[in-house]
Amino acid sequence: MEYGSSLHCVWLIIANPESSRKDPVVVPGLKSEEGNTAGGFNFPPVPSRFKTEVNYDTLEVRDGRSYSSPLIGVYDGTQVPQFLISTSNHLYLLFTTDKSHSDIGFQIRYESKLQSDHCLDPGIPVNGQRHGNDFYVGALVTFSCDPGYTLSDSQALECEPNFQWSRPLPSCEGEETSARPSRTDPLPGQQLETSQSF
Repeated sequence: MEYGSSLHCVWLIIANPESSRKDPVVVPGLKSEEGNTAGGFNFPPVPSRFKTEVNYDTLEVRDGRSYSSPLIGVYDGTQVPQFLISTSNHLYLLFTTDKSHSDIGFQIRYESKLQSDHCLDPGIPVNGQRHGNDFYVGALVTFSCDPGYTLSDSQALECEPNFQWSRPLPSCEGEETSARPSRTDPLPGQQLETSQSF
């Protein structure tokens, strides 16, 4: 079954609303159907799916309870991270679609993880790498992107004394290329005619 056109859907995930603790929300397995490991916690295989129309039907995920909360990422097509982690017990999700093509959409399962003596694994951006595997208080983790992608935020993430990362996971965004020929460039197989006056 496919999702509808012209949708504007909002979900607010609140983990353990009755607790005074603000344990993070973990959304594992959006992309993979194999087990994932985050911060020492092993998630079982999740039969999740994610497929939307590229560039037009997007899932926006924010770290908090409202649209003004820090952006974790905007996802479309089939490109989603292995898992998403909030810095509190709230995740704000906004799914918007255009009037044209639709696809199968997505399923999301979430868990709340108790805090421990270190930060949870911050994850790895799609089309990128993480540099650093120490997640204890004071540890710094940096990221880089595959060729053809640019990192959205180059500042390091630091594991803070409250066992939360100092900022959301950055994303690797595709670089814009202008490969269109100019009016004076010949098209493939065509010669450019020139005239000269003496």
